Amino acid sequence: MRFSSPPDPKAFASSVYAIVRAIPRGKVMTYGQVGMRIPPPGNMPADQYLRAAPIWVGGAMANAPDDVPWQRVINSQGKISPRPGLGPAVQRQMLEREGVTFDARERVDLKRFGWAGPDAPEQPSLI
Repeated sequence: MRFSSPPDPKAFASSVYAIVRAIPRGKVMTYGQVGMRIPPPGNMPADQYLRAAPIWVGGAMANAPDDVPWQRVINSQGKISPRPGLGPAVQRQMLEREGVTFDARERVDLKRFGWAGPDAPEQPSLI
């Protein structure tokens, strides 16, 4: 069975938005990290979910409501992925206003600015 979209896209998107709303200012998560915080559909093999979840999260984020801090979700390389209607410069500016910095290769240091979720132990600040 092929899963090109979540079995219940509305419920999946709702879960994505709840997670993204919890990301603190000045922190980021990757699409995959957000997806891994949502249980896979009951009939989906885990390996397929690992591949599909980041794509599904991206789809949900492309349609995020205004109260979702979409700028805090980036790709697994620490880079900004294009968002419909807005260029990467807008997302970068929003993150920089929150104190997130980019290296010379336009990547965010995920060890420094990454957020693993509310139940993860806090990492000491390097600032």
